[in-house]
Amino acid sequence: MERGRRPGLPGWLGYPAVQAAKTALAAGMSWFIAADLLGNNIPVFAPLAALLTVQVTVWESVSRGLQRVLGVVVGVLVAFGFARLAGIHAWSVALVIFVSILAGQALRLGQQGSVQVPVSALLVLVLGASTGGYALDRVVDTAIGAGVGILVNLVVVPPIRLVEARAKVQGVAGALGGLLRQVADDLVVPGSDLSAHLAPARQLSADGVAAALAVNRTATALRWHPGGRRHRPEVERLLAATRALSLVERPARGIARALADAPGRWQPPPSLTQPLHQLLLGVAGEVDAWAARAALPEAVGATSPAADEGTGELYHRALVATRASQVEPETAAIASAIALDAQRISDELREGPDMAPAGPFDWRSLLA
Repeated sequence: MERGRRPGLPGWLGYPAVQAAKTALAAGMSWFIAADLLGNNIPVFAPLAALLTVQVTVWESVSRGLQRVLGVVVGVLVAFGFARLAGIHAWSVALVIFVSILAGQALRLGQQGSVQVPVSALLVLVLGASTGGYALDRVVDTAIGAGVGILVNLVVVPPIRLVEARAKVQGVAGALGGLLRQVADDLVVPGSDLSAHLAPARQLSADGVAAALAVNRTATALRWHPGGRRHRPEVERLLAATRALSLVERPARGIARALADAPGRWQPPPSLTQPLHQLLLGVAGEVDAWAARAALPEAVGATSPAADEGTGELYHRALVATRASQVEPETAAIASAIALDAQRISDELREGPDMAPAGPFDWRSLLA
């Protein structure tokens, strides 16, 4: 069960309610610090910064907060320069906006920071002339809101949703193994609808994308998460697993496409269907073994005994069977395509998940 959700409660009473409470708390604290402790006359930008800083993950909160503070500082500097040189006119306002947008993009302040530069510059240019100390107050208020938002997200730690990410990867691996087994079984049953496998094969692609998004969200949530260190090895393995699944999804779809394109009532002789049956079962068993090597806590399905023979030998046996004299050329072409795609799945998974080493921390990623 995911953290922040209790059985029987509506979805909005789970984590969304916690997120709303965190945001409200950060906004209230920011207003109190800016208005009551520091005595700012217009402290509205403190709760506004907190509102936009409290995100789903700690990393996103730090990133948004830093972008906003830097954007405000740059905007204030641009406005000060133009106010002293040109004053407030229609053309100077337009020129300030133009320069501010270019400055935000040139400095690569991220989406939040780039937006804050022209907004802050315009407000400081117009309001700063009539409100003493407005520019400094805006910088201070934004820093207070961003700091409080980050602090609240550190204290009330957001969930990493590792269980959900793991389940999605397991689901894709299980669906892949199940598809291969079903195709193998239908090949040896006369009259089976071999075209029915194309829809579930296509679904593998959508499920794989969903699994990759879930794992990437979990990986982002682990950044600067107080308890993230102990989960990082498994998340890295899950990231590698999603990359591997994205590669094997295509040959799996190729197997289903070859069967769907076969002529009606296509039925190879038993001398050919049996080697294909054994090859597909062997590859399905390798999928299960790969899931275990990828350190998924629950390997999906049971390893097929056919996998013990080695898919390389089974692949060779299937190709030899396609060359038999009683096998028609069209049947041999379809069977060869199925065998080749099955072997491609085996080749992609044989070495296990590709664990990409983590690179050094780059502060510029906070502005991405």
